[in-house]
Amino acid sequence: MKKNIIILLALFSLGFSLSEKHMVEISFNNITQLHQLVEMGIDLDHHRTLTEVHAFVTDEEFNQIQQLNFGIIEIPNQAKLYYDELKSSTQDSRNSMEDYHDYNELTTFMQYIADSYPEITRLESIGQSVQGRELWVMEISDNPGVNEVEPEFKYVANMHGDETVGRELSLYLIEWLVEGYGSNSQATNLIDNTAIFIMPTMNPDGFELGQRYNANGVDLNRDFPDQFTDVSNTISGREPETRALMEWTWNHHFVLSANMHTGALVANFPFDGPNSGVYSASPDDDLFVHLALTYADAHPNMASGGFSNGITNGSQWYAIFGGMQDWNYIWEGDCDITLEQNNTKWPNSNQLPGLWNDHREPMLAYLEAVHDGVRGIVTNTETGEPMDAIISVQGINHDITPDPENGDYYRLLTPGTYTITASAFGYLAQSETVTVPPTGFTELNFQLSIDPWLENADIEDFEADGFSNLGWEFSGNADWTIDVNTTFEGVNSGKSGSIDHSETSALSITLDVLEDGQISFYKKVSCENVGSQTGNYYDYLSFSIDGIELEKWAGEVDWSLESFPVSTGIHTFKWLYIKDTGVVSGDDAAWIDFIVFPPLSPSTECPASDINEDCIINVLDVILLVNFVLENDIPTATEFAAADVNQDGVLNVIDVVLLVNEILQP
Repeated sequence: MKKNIIILLALFSLGFSLSEKHMVEISFNNITQLHQLVEMGIDLDHHRTLTEVHAFVTDEEFNQIQQLNFGIIEIPNQAKLYYDELKSSTQDSRNSMEDYHDYNELTTFMQYIADSYPEITRLESIGQSVQGRELWVMEISDNPGVNEVEPEFKYVANMHGDETVGRELSLYLIEWLVEGYGSNSQATNLIDNTAIFIMPTMNPDGFELGQRYNANGVDLNRDFPDQFTDVSNTISGREPETRALMEWTWNHHFVLSANMHTGALVANFPFDGPNSGVYSASPDDDLFVHLALTYADAHPNMASGGFSNGITNGSQWYAIFGGMQDWNYIWEGDCDITLEQNNTKWPNSNQLPGLWNDHREPMLAYLEAVHDGVRGIVTNTETGEPMDAIISVQGINHDITPDPENGDYYRLLTPGTYTITASAFGYLAQSETVTVPPTGFTELNFQLSIDPWLENADIEDFEADGFSNLGWEFSGNADWTIDVNTTFEGVNSGKSGSIDHSETSALSITLDVLEDGQISFYKKVSCENVGSQTGNYYDYLSFSIDGIELEKWAGEVDWSLESFPVSTGIHTFKWLYIKDTGVVSGDDAAWIDFIVFPPLSPSTECPASDINEDCIINVLDVILLVNFVLENDIPTATEFAAADVNQDGVLNVIDVVLLVNEILQP
């Protein structure tokens, strides 16, 4: 027993030394100074007024801040002090941590629930922490482990190890749901119609060490991909806890979620950056305000927590980078908010029942909000199979996708009238206008049909002849190339040339458009993201028609469709990838694929029997064909297809006669 205690204390000491940060209060004169701290990478904490903010800093950071003429003083870390008190007072007790569940007690509780309610629960470890503790998740559903046609919801708590209220509220919620199933209509309806996932602690090591950070001294709510500073949605270089949560999320199709913190009393919503004190609205800002108010309005006193109506925009409060809520929304299509559930980070354990009473209805009301908006299933008209589609809302620049297994989608929206569009590659898009009620959802199913126009459309997918078809032209410092590794469809795509700083790579084509129409194409970009707020990008892909730039893109942009109107007449279409004077980010490249041109004049297309691809059928083509028939030369696949005039799969004298007749026709 003593040996185990010594090991535990050693682990505690190691974890605390890794952080090497002290809690301080920093005073400033205006909000721009607060953003200066953010840009320095100072780990700001929840307490922030118009003149001061709490933070965690190293000795070196303390001195830097002091030299910049901020006021800075070290203050007691009340959460750590209470943790030390709990450890000291309960180390020889059967009731470790009093009413707080340590890791072993939490594990026992979760296993007990799973064993007691196997029909409606499923306990899963989604990975391990730095120190090897399991990252437990409890699924609660009428068919746990089955991907049903119903929305998926998640609560994540305790990602900051010393913010403990959400950890315990998660356990209260799990117990309330399972005990109420079959007897409480609210619990029963939620479990029957929702896949609920609850993760009581994302940072079990931090809790056991009594600290904010994980055992590597990293703030997990600064460790996710970030649209402003870290645009690569990969697990590379991230902490084990972050990697586990990202991979778990990728295996699900979460619609709504929240992560639970303490240190303030407020519902915080995206975006979290880029500038402290400046409101940073997402495309779904109205929805996020509505969701935050759903929680705050159901709480007895959140409106009195020092924030207007008990809610705040993250960036307006103070900016952070690498936060989980922005990552969920930007990359996963999951609406996520941050719940600050108590002004005291680690309150006395005797306050937990009262906190549960305060937060029970808000937590349930927010969970029920996953059933609001528009929902339906997207299927293929011919096969009835679910489709990989895009669901877009007119006027809101944020798309979602259906669950790939069942084709079901859930678009959260505030009450009102919206035009919803379902689109998929190679299929006719469908749009419908629907009204979202004050509560509940409107059902809107889509059945998509193959687009018949594509069968006869002029398409460039770079599959057969690379850039040799249609007369492509290159300019700039490096030619575009054919890429077989990164494609939207098929095996080839067009990729910008390898260029250095202050260089360009351009691809263009001039065509005679027969009638009014549009040009559409799929593009992918991987480069520096500077300028995302202003549109004044440093590195970017642009598209222009007749020298007029119509749009440009930068950052990490996955394959996505673009369409632009085109009028009758001769037009030059140009794709330009450009780099500025510095910074390498991502792959530093752009790709295009599956270009669908507007109706083209026949004069821009070479005849089918044009064997030598000079867009003229003459005696030169006849000579080539005769040599193929006599087996003096062996045709390529493209030459064979053009030379086989009667398309019988054989090159012979009949093809020669047909080709000569074609030339002699007036």
